[in-house]
Amino acid sequence: MPYKNQLILFTRFPTPGKTKTRLIPHLGAERAAQLQKEMTGYTVRQARKSGSEVEIRFTGSSLEQMRDWLGEDLHYAEQGPGDLGERMERAFADHFSAGAERVVVIGSDCPANDGEHMEKAFRELEGSECVIGPANDGGYYLIGLNAPAPYLFQGMSWGDEQVFEQTMNAASALIVSKLKPLNDVDLFDDIPPRISVVIPTLNEMETLPKTLEKVNEGFNIEVSVVDGGSTDGTCSIIPEGLECLDGRAAQQNRGAASATGEILVFLHADTELPDGWDWIVRDALSDPSVAAGAFSFKIAGDFLGQKFVENSTNWRSKKIGLPYGDQGLFLCRETFDRAGGFPDLPIMEDYAFVRTLRRYGKIVTVPHPVITSGRRWQQHGVFKVTVVNKLMILGYHLGLSPERLARFYRKR
Repeated sequence: MPYKNQLILFTRFPTPGKTKTRLIPHLGAERAAQLQKEMTGYTVRQARKSGSEVEIRFTGSSLEQMRDWLGEDLHYAEQGPGDLGERMERAFADHFSAGAERVVVIGSDCPANDGEHMEKAFRELEGSECVIGPANDGGYYLIGLNAPAPYLFQGMSWGDEQVFEQTMNAASALIVSKLKPLNDVDLFDDIPPRISVVIPTLNEMETLPKTLEKVNEGFNIEVSVVDGGSTDGTCSIIPEGLECLDGRAAQQNRGAASATGEILVFLHADTELPDGWDWIVRDALSDPSVAAGAFSFKIAGDFLGQKFVENSTNWRSKKIGLPYGDQGLFLCRETFDRAGGFPDLPIMEDYAFVRTLRRYGKIVTVPHPVITSGRRWQQHGVFKVTVVNKLMILGYHLGLSPERLARFYRKR
């Protein structure tokens, strides 16, 4: 049966010593293979979002091993003999002869190539004859065609920094669409910064699984859940989680102390991150003038006053530079350490911390929203929650003790 969009992922089975060999001097054979495994797994998750047929063209293993690794729901085929060009040419020819209208080939070495890029590649092929995603090392991370073009894969200096230029020259007679340049991970310095997500919890068994599902879509991330004494089974979800009974500020500092990432994200257990959140964070923090950032704010559900809360929160966050904790605060570990971490307060710790962070640079709010639970506003009403929050800020600036503010807040 003819099919429109075929996505083909070229990858190698992650056997230590036989994959990502240029990284072995820095990482060792086991860790280099693990990185290859993580990159391929991440790329497969993104491919599943593209809405196309997905095939894995593999080498270095058996079909059974590949299915055990990446799942039974995908199609598999061996790459076969020849150099990279011969193998890609064969992959395109196989699927065009089988009736595909548009075929896109990607590698597993570019984790920034997410599902959105893959979808865009197929859209571009509706008006172009070729689509190509240039890699910053002189190669490309994606190439797509809507008809066979074997000359694009012949006589190329595979593995050389001239491959993209050579391919563009060979495609001079075609209508070519270029995607955004991205980084391949070939050398140690190409590995994107690791992100540690710190989640303080207290009786969040119902909300935590969905939050973690979105977090785990990221690449090169780790999660540190720090529980504050839950009694509802929260700890059974993350049995290896940490425990800290001294309040949310201490929980977040405890999680940061155990984290290994160069970037820290502090996330509430009832808040869901957006698609591509990890690259959004890395991109925002690549600006050296930025001290910290947060996501825009959106509330799950539909209730009276919801838009008012969202709009006022986003105005404060973007115009005044004061995002709160339920917006997914993120920053580099170095900045976190320089600022001294969250102050030891029973409440208002995120407000006080962000005010401190302003000394070190800009506080940005990215346009992509997190979605946080609407339970506070639905349970207590928009007017009451808003008034109490404003009174807390006023009391803080008037110098009322944090303990007194905490008692007031919890009573209300």
